[in-house]
Amino acid sequence: MKTPTKPTLLVTVAAAVGIFIGFAFGNLAREAKQPGEAIRTDDATGHWERHAQPTADINAEILTNTRIRLIMQALPTYALLNAGRLPENLDALVSSGLLGKDIVRDGWDRPFVYTLDDSGETYAVRSLGPDGVPSDDDIPEP
Repeated sequence: MKTPTKPTLLVTVAAAVGIFIGFAFGNLAREAKQPGEAIRTDDATGHWERHAQPTADINAEILTNTRIRLIMQALPTYALLNAGRLPENLDALVSSGLLGKDIVRDGWDRPFVYTLDDSGETYAVRSLGPDGVPSDDDIPEP
């Protein structure tokens, strides 16, 4: 078996590096956010959507989903610190210092709907969405 010569090895390495750079920067350029464009994920599918013009509702929805995730992380922590008991309301998360007072309000500056079953073990957090009334546009926990 013949050992490759230095020029052949250099060409092979250069080609591999060129292919890597092409894939890396080609994909980055394709997925880059354009000026005036909002990019968000649809929680139900995990697929990215592009919106030509970000709107207040899209920004409020993104903020709402982020805050719901923070609340969902804080609830088990609260239970650990309180002998396994979940809070009666979300304000207890604020008074315990687990969350800031703005986190328990959705992107439209309304309080989240927090429900706790009679056993005190099952809970749900949701936003009433842009219209503020129970309807199809409500944002459930992810």
